[in-house]
Amino acid sequence: MKLGLEGKVALVTGGSKGIGRAIAVALAEEGAKVIVVARGSAAIDETCETINRGGGEAIGISADVTSESEAENAVQLALTRFGRLDILVNNAGGAAKFGAFQEVSTDDWLDSFRLNVLSCVNFAKAAEHALLKSGDGRIVTISSISGVQPGHFNPHYSTTKAATINLSKHLANIYAGKGICSNVVCAGPVHSDSWTQNVAQLAKKKNLAFEEAWDQMEEQEVKKIPLGRVGNAEDIAAMVVFLASEKASWITGSCFHVSGGKFSGMS
Repeated sequence: MKLGLEGKVALVTGGSKGIGRAIAVALAEEGAKVIVVARGSAAIDETCETINRGGGEAIGISADVTSESEAENAVQLALTRFGRLDILVNNAGGAAKFGAFQEVSTDDWLDSFRLNVLSCVNFAKAAEHALLKSGDGRIVTISSISGVQPGHFNPHYSTTKAATINLSKHLANIYAGKGICSNVVCAGPVHSDSWTQNVAQLAKKKNLAFEEAWDQMEEQEVKKIPLGRVGNAEDIAAMVVFLASEKASWITGSCFHVSGGKFSGMS
């Protein structure tokens, strides 16, 4: 079933690796032209080449998503190249350092806020005019179930992910009736860069080989997931593509939990 993305233009932050890469590829497969925004040029080039070889159309730009001016430049590139922008996927995020409450410094908190929250603010501001002009604009923000159900570690990450959920709803409120739908996807445990960082942290803390720590964390997480497996990037991308499509034209201000049943959003 085609979802009506032919002719649409999408910008994906953090689009060169992991979940962001899967989103960029999935949008292109549905016919959207894609701008891949990330830091490392090599990974950007690889993602764009993969899309272009597959018959899609993608361009990349290396940018610091925490910079307001670089967000504006990325949006301008999209408009210069494709003449429009219809879909903004705020995927860039993470944490430079993971740890328990007392291990996370004030600088870590501030860095996490800049990366996870201000990046979304920067791109939403920069893209506003183009998305309004589209008449069928979409903003999809990638958050985490830790934003609604925090654990015992990485409080700076989970707190800022909670902020992105609130921001997404705020954007939905102000753009309702103006042709832009804003929704957020809360990802559950997924094999991603963040997963790898957590495994490395566990390996260091318990003096384990990386592979042993990976297996240990996988086993622990699977026990908490009713569907019995850790997710992959494509699981998240599928929801994003739907929310970006015309099929989701009456959905805004919503938070979707894609977590294999680990968190349903019900209490």
